[in-house]
Parts: sequence; C-alpha cells; structure tokens
Amino acid sequence: MRRRHPASTAGVLTGVAAATLLAGCEVIQQDDRVVPEAPSPSTVVVTTPIVSPYPVVAPERPAAVAPLPTTGAGITTYADPFGVYASVCTLGFFGRYPGGQVVAFTAGHCAELARQARPTVTPVARYLTSGGRNVPFGEYIKATRTARGQDIAIIQVQGENVRPEAAAIGKVTGYSTAEELRAGRPEICIVGARTGRHCGVLDSVDRSRVTWAGIPAIEGDSGGPVYAKWPDGSFTAVGVVNSVHTRTDGTGTGGGTGTLIADDMTANRITLMGTR
Repeated sequence: MRRRHPASTAGVLTGVAAATLLAGCEVIQQDDRVVPEAPSPSTVVVTTPIVSPYPVVAPERPAAVAPLPTTGAGITTYADPFGVYASVCTLGFFGRYPGGQVVAFTAGHCAELARQARPTVTPVARYLTSGGRNVPFGEYIKATRTARGQDIAIIQVQGENVRPEAAAIGKVTGYSTAEELRAGRPEICIVGARTGRHCGVLDSVDRSRVTWAGIPAIEGDSGGPVYAKWPDGSFTAVGVVNSVHTRTDGTGTGGGTGTLIADDMTANRITLMGTR
C-alpha cells in the first residue's frame, strides 16, 4: 500500500557511453543499439511513450521568470557584478527546517557551477525575474554529486518571501520514498524552467535515484521538481531533475534521471512547503 509522507513528517542505465556537463544540465549519451532481454513472466511490462528526437540545447528559449523565488522557475548558477548570468537551472521544492528556516532544493551540479565561478566565496543562489534581471535569495549550504547517482543541493533562503507552489503542479500531498515508488509505479512528471511541465513513465528507482522515459527535458531544466502523479489524481514530491539522456547524434531520447529528496527530508526533519 502506498504511503504519503505529509508535510509535517520530520539502477544504472545500460549503454552509457559518456557524460558531459553543460550549463544547467547533465547530458548523458546512450547507445540505442542495446537490445533488452525478454521479460520474465513476473516482470511488469511498461509501455514507454514515444518521444521524437529533439535538441537538448535551446538557448533561444527563455527560462521561466518569477517575481519571487518560485518552484519550477529559473535560477542562475552564477551572476557577474553586472548581473549577467552564465547558465540557468531550475528551482525545486521548498521546505522548512524545525527551527523555521526556509530551504529549497535544486541539482548539485548547479551549485558546483556557481562554486567554480567564484571559488573563494560561498555560492549565492539567484532567481530570474522579468527584464533579464536576477536577484540573490540565499546561499547553497549543501551540494552533493556522487557516482552512485546523488546530484542534489540545498539552498538556505534569506527570509520567507517565497512561492512554494509551482503553478504547473498545484499542491502536492507530501513526498514519496523509493519503496513507495517501486510498489505503486506512478506516472513521473517534471517542471523545468525551459520546457515547463511534462509527464512520462517511471523507468527505475533505487534508494537515491529515479529514472524515467518519455519526458522531453532540455538544458536548463536541471534542479526542477520531480513529482509523482498517482491514479487517484493526487501528486507527491519525488526529487530534483539531474540529467537528460541523448542519442549519439546529440538529440534527446526523452529519458532522464533525478535524485530523490526523501533521505534529506527525513535526516534534516524538513517540512515540505506548498502542500495540502
């Protein structure tokens, strides 16, 4: 039975050829010639949505802006003294520490890019507003990126003036663990600052990572909220977008990965914001 963790609750893909870090998104090339094994009688067969090849780099498409730090809107990985940003990521779910401090999730490699740009200072998170502006709203207090699939960062927000509900999602009803996702196999959806909302099929899930198929995400969507859409129409938070999978010609396949937020929520007794 699926459990939802309320707001008050304190497999590696085959055929991976190379990984290249681009601005705001990790792009993983995979070999489409891999032939899957025939399923055993006990295997759950899932129909994979067909996604036509699409470009994964779209600099001509502006990222979503917002008047306040907002789930699903764009953030910059670095801004110079003149306010020019070097690359874009997407802001994920908001939460609150037991002491009341507001935090936000995004991808770990987004924080790494900010740190590489200014290695002698604590990386500052900035959100995109209209008119090509960006505004600082907090500092990265955690950035994890490991070979085992974790790619997540936490931003400590200055103040509480945020918009934790993504307009494209609405309210969620807590967050889901890896065990719940494996048992229920819900539809997986994301919101990216470049592409907006898209839903696809849950491919695989382990303790810290989820993979999907059928979602045409592109560069700049990294860090955005990953959430589950259940058969009863409800939504639960899942994690943050990490990567986009590409063919050898550089076009997108519709596959991607994300890091789960459940462990961070539990370990830090974080309360999810923007929930019913």
